[in-house]
Amino acid sequence: MPAPVFLTRQKLFFSRRRNMAAITSEQVRDLRTQTGAGIMDCKSALNESAGDIAKAVEILRKKGLAGLAKRAGRTMKEGVVVAKTSADGKTASFLELNCETDFVAKNPDVTGLAAALATDMLADASLENPAESEKAKERLQAVAMKMGENMQIRRGVVYHTGVNSAANYYVHNDNRKGAIVEIGFDGDLAAAKAELETLAKELAMQSVAMSPKYLKREEVPADLVEKEREIYKAKMQKDDEDAKALSAETGKPYKVKPPEAVAKMLEGRVNKYFQESCLLEQASIRDSKMTVSQAVKNVSAKLGGNVTVKRFNCFVVGVE
Repeated sequence: MPAPVFLTRQKLFFSRRRNMAAITSEQVRDLRTQTGAGIMDCKSALNESAGDIAKAVEILRKKGLAGLAKRAGRTMKEGVVVAKTSADGKTASFLELNCETDFVAKNPDVTGLAAALATDMLADASLENPAESEKAKERLQAVAMKMGENMQIRRGVVYHTGVNSAANYYVHNDNRKGAIVEIGFDGDLAAAKAELETLAKELAMQSVAMSPKYLKREEVPADLVEKEREIYKAKMQKDDEDAKALSAETGKPYKVKPPEAVAKMLEGRVNKYFQESCLLEQASIRDSKMTVSQAVKNVSAKLGGNVTVKRFNCFVVGVE
């Protein structure tokens, strides 16, 4: 004869009570430390896992990641930028990590994760492209679940300097923007390394301050240069039409610009675009009377060898 429904429910109730009674405050505290989840969530997960901490962590992770999936459409415009160099100075890493709010970006768990990833990138080849690394993503998800926000490793790079180059970086004190630069030298690197690292840091500061998109004009895509040229040409034609209209209204003479003058003005505008967009052609923030290229040449003369800027990366949180 089947047991009455009342007795079946009663057994289930007392069974659950026994499971709940087995959960200790130490277990709850341990689970909270590992996951950052709330007390009731931890108790629920421990009851569901019959007190198994590892299973409870997995339960909370699944619930946490499901919650993060619901927030997936939210914009991540906050975050941190971090850079590290190896003890021997031969490797440098640079990383941008994004989250939703400034409050979370400043949380020690988030800044600590960013710093740890950047440090590990120096020696772990699987982390050299952290945005695509499953290992890095797992570590990120654990912190994201604890924070209750969407987080992503947006981008990262690792510079391995050779026997003829040195690298250095600069991260602004708000930890939202920074840059890394590699300098080449054909002379005695050991003797010149300190000077080269100083130059690299100054150029990293230049990059953060002036936001160049390219190292030199040869790197700018030809179609982009042509697009800028067409924009300037259209503006010059509009200015010319406005001048004609003003002449017709006021009776003041209108002077036609010769084609060679127009071409020269157009090239001047294009050169200005290069001066704004290319690191080597920008005015130096140390001395606006000289370009970055000239500043590099001055260091070459000082060291008695050819100094070149090999590459740079500039990261600003939330900006391409």
